[in-house]
Amino acid sequence: MTPNLTALDPTDPVFISYRQKDGTGVAAELAWLLRAAGIPVWRDRDDLPPGDTEARLKQAIAAGISGGILVVTPDVVNSRVVKTLEAPHLLELHHEHEVFALGIANSARTRDGGTDYDAPDRLLELRPGTLSGVDQHSTERDALLVLIRGLVWHRISSLRDRIQATDRTFHLSLQTRNTPQVYDRTGDDLDIRLRPSDHERLPSANGLRDLKDIIGLLPDAATRSGAHRVCVRGGAHLSVAFAVGAALPSSRIGHMDVIDQQGAVWASHGEARFTDQPQVHAVAEGSNRSPARAGRAAVAVYVDLLPLRSDTAFARYLEVNSELVAWRHLRSTSDTLLDSSLAGEVAADVAAQVRSLSNDNVNAEVHLLLRCPFPMALLIGRLTNSLRCVVYEWDDSDPIEGEDYRARYVPTLKVRASARSGAIEDVLISELA
Repeated sequence: MTPNLTALDPTDPVFISYRQKDGTGVAAELAWLLRAAGIPVWRDRDDLPPGDTEARLKQAIAAGISGGILVVTPDVVNSRVVKTLEAPHLLELHHEHEVFALGIANSARTRDGGTDYDAPDRLLELRPGTLSGVDQHSTERDALLVLIRGLVWHRISSLRDRIQATDRTFHLSLQTRNTPQVYDRTGDDLDIRLRPSDHERLPSANGLRDLKDIIGLLPDAATRSGAHRVCVRGGAHLSVAFAVGAALPSSRIGHMDVIDQQGAVWASHGEARFTDQPQVHAVAEGSNRSPARAGRAAVAVYVDLLPLRSDTAFARYLEVNSELVAWRHLRSTSDTLLDSSLAGEVAADVAAQVRSLSNDNVNAEVHLLLRCPFPMALLIGRLTNSLRCVVYEWDDSDPIEGEDYRARYVPTLKVRASARSGAIEDVLISELA
């Protein structure tokens, strides 16, 4: 097939070429990590429409891709489609277009157990040295993460002129509840998508681990783009929204807009501070100077910004967490639907309350229970630089054991914006939570 040599769009998906017999596992892991990093993926198992496989494959590739990954496994030598259709097409695009990124995930081993860097040419029946200039890594997870980092930097470099020529805004979409596939992309600079969860309320633990391993790229991606502000849209579990906000702290990106599902803009351009006109207040608080906890002190903040109070899950949380040195229940001073035009003020006031409770208790770890609109979780998260937070998800599903049917808060992520490896320090939830 002759490639379409018109200009390529850097926001188009990356195509994963692999042999199903022994490459499916690697291809699946690559796909989920790429999606968590914000790069849409074209993969036959997820995106191939009904009909003749080869004809539909040609049609899908011709529709537009911005890069490709050749998954080279020993049995790829027996794949006619990979050798005669996919690999030649990806190579030609790579040679003809600077914007087209190509990588290799190679599982072939030498006799001494190392990566066989000559195997891709040999197994794909190419002239020796044909793939010598292509970014090549083994298929261990750490190596795949390095490969994906290169693809993210290539994508941002290709988008930088576009971002500079418009309003210098980095556009990001975020979804944790949709089933990711190629047609879910938005054309934003990054489209973060996580593995769908089998749980009716809670996010996928494996999806959160993907995000943990990749989220450290996000702040550098935004700043490498030359953007002065970030615009986020979509919808997500609140723990994920908070973590993404923490990964884009106000100290790195001065202004953030979040567009909700109705198109309203929730904006923040300041820092954590007590506002002149208070936006939130503590409706209840408590302390315990003899907590049953060793190590760093812990405090809890319940941020309930929805009009109708719902205290049951928080009351249950307090019953079983005697190790807290202090806790605070915050509500909006208006007790009505939040006005999106006041989002920055509300976020600043909430973050100041959270920071003050932590500081007053020897820089305590903050256990954060959020009940608020999706945009507020992002805007609060971006103002928590230097705080250590454990973020929870609300769950009202039937208990796995016991007879307590009250809703509960489940510890989900350990988040610290200033952590060197990325804002998510640990995933606390399990797939069977």
